[in-house]
Amino acid sequence: MKKFFLVGGGTGGHCIPMSVLHSEIIKKNECYIITNERGLKYFEDISDNQKILLKNIINKHSKISNLINFPYIFIQSIPHYLKLRPDFVLGFGGFFTVPVMIAGWVMRFKIFLHEGNAIIGKANRFLLKFSKNLLTTFDNTFIPGKKININNKIVGLPIRITKENKVFHNNSSTDFVICIIGGSQGAQNLSINIAESIKRVQDKTKKTISVFHQCRSEDLKSLQNYYKINNIKNDVRLFFNEMTQVLSKSDMVISRSGTSTVNEIIYYCIPSILIPYPHALDNHQYYNAKSLNISDCTKIIQDDSVSLENIFNSIYEIINDDKKVNLIKDRLKARRISNPSKNIIDYFERYS
Repeated sequence: MKKFFLVGGGTGGHCIPMSVLHSEIIKKNECYIITNERGLKYFEDISDNQKILLKNIINKHSKISNLINFPYIFIQSIPHYLKLRPDFVLGFGGFFTVPVMIAGWVMRFKIFLHEGNAIIGKANRFLLKFSKNLLTTFDNTFIPGKKININNKIVGLPIRITKENKVFHNNSSTDFVICIIGGSQGAQNLSINIAESIKRVQDKTKKTISVFHQCRSEDLKSLQNYYKINNIKNDVRLFFNEMTQVLSKSDMVISRSGTSTVNEIIYYCIPSILIPYPHALDNHQYYNAKSLNISDCTKIIQDDSVSLENIFNSIYEIINDDKKVNLIKDRLKARRISNPSKNIIDYFERYS
């Protein structure tokens, strides 16, 4: 039986894959989650004795706060390494992982990196100086303008899937389900343009559109009222706990292009409109979306180009072209990486 540390905090892009992978590792091995206060909410289903919380001195995002927090997190990590002595330490990116991984390297534990995005993040770029073992999600993961010399293994991204592990099929051929994932990285004009575009499409198609719309709290009531007034079936919420079930029902996704969403789109073979978050570090959401656009499986709309007209055209093009939909589904199915969690576990079994 081996012992694993999975390290990551802050965002769902880091923490959701950790949670999924943890559930597979503990079937045969020991596994501990090392995270921060921002990451804890993603691990509520994991028992407390398998979670290690490391705290910051300053809970802000800046270079100064990172410099102050670094030694504090580093020092907190050491007793856990000494007590539990992991066989493998796998970091999922983000600043939080740096002091934890460096502590493991200093103490001569085996450290490995996982990169969820199509472009290698700054934390992982720095950590590549200490570990050349990088597990990646996409083909041709890269650093802009640099050649990298690493032991790169494509394993995919552990994602949430429906318990039934199968794709939902609509009962009626006239139904068309659209899932909009806005959340905290949404914007008011984005939600309004999408809602109004859907209304225009509904007026011009024989299909009945149903909408699942995850939005900001500021937009909740106005969106619910808009869909109701225009007789569009809707379920508008701040958050969908059962997002995997929603995705399995969806015929189209309109979303930002974080790595979890992009990989869920691939898994469920869903045509999409992706609007990369313009302030993402290194513009990584654009490169995530581009990985699908290469095979013409998505429509990318830059944030400053979002308009009623181009969203309407993109939806209308898909809703009325079953041949194109089937082509996209076939191409996405070919892109699937089967069982990323097993791939990662098998990698470590071979490594040991």
